[in-house]
Order: sequence, then structure tokens, then C-alpha cells
Amino acid sequence: SSGINAEYGGMTGWDFQSCTEMFMPISSDPDLDMFPASSYDLEATVKYCEAHWKTTARPYHLKYYFGGQDGFDFSGYSRIVFSNGMLDPWAAGGTANKLDQQICLDDCPNILIYDGAHHLDLRSANPADPKTVLFARQVERDAISRWTKREK
Repeated sequence: SSGINAEYGGMTGWDFQSCTEMFMPISSDPDLDMFPASSYDLEATVKYCEAHWKTTARPYHLKYYFGGQDGFDFSGYSRIVFSNGMLDPWAAGGTANKLDQQICLDDCPNILIYDGAHHLDLRSANPADPKTVLFARQVERDAISRWTKREK
């Protein structure tokens, strides 16, 4: 096989990761969103993951491995960059509403990218990149530089 799916694992990598590390319990309600009604079934998801990937599904891995409740308790961690693109539907679950707070132990830049979407700051540079993405990338480079200098 060729193309991006072969080169980068395509969606099969995400499917495996969403079974073992990053469970995403998503449902929809046509009264609240534009999608047809769909409820989340944890038991069915676990059965799928274990049958398809022949591995143990870990729906609570992130919470128990990294700690925290409600996804926001990073107080014992350091050296994490939180970036949120406001054009990203996932931003509602991010840290954009905590820009003025210290959300971790030490050195955790929290960047709000007003005119960016999902992972735009982590993609290759493009002449059409908005200034807020260029700024976010510089903050990320500066943070990584600080962290690696501390280790020398």
C-alpha cells in the first residue's frame, strides 16, 4: 500500500490508540448538535477493541496513569505545552478557559490559537499559516529549548 495511510499508519494507528490509551466516549443528540442520535456504549466499545486488536481495552488509562479528575488536574506535572485552536471543536474540552491560571507544577505554556484548528501548530509550516500559529510554534520551540538545556 502507498500514500499517507501507509507512510504514517493512517487511521489504524488511531483506532488502536483509542482502544488502549485514548478512549473517546462520544455521543450525539440532534436536539443539541447536527448529528443523528447516537449513544455511547462502553461495553460494546471494549468488546470491539478486544476482538479487533486482541489486546486489553483500557478505557480509564489516562485518568489512572496520569491522574486528575475531570481531565484538568495537572498540578503535579511539568513541561507540558497546552495548545488550543479556537477553530477546533475539541477546544471546548481543552484548557483555553484557564489561560490566566497556573495549571501545572512548573513550566507549562498554555497557548490559545484564535485562528487555528486541530494540531495546526504541530503541522509543517505553510505560507498561509496565521500569525497566532507562528507565535504558538515559537512558544513551543522556546519551551523545548528550555527543557533540553536544563538536562545538560
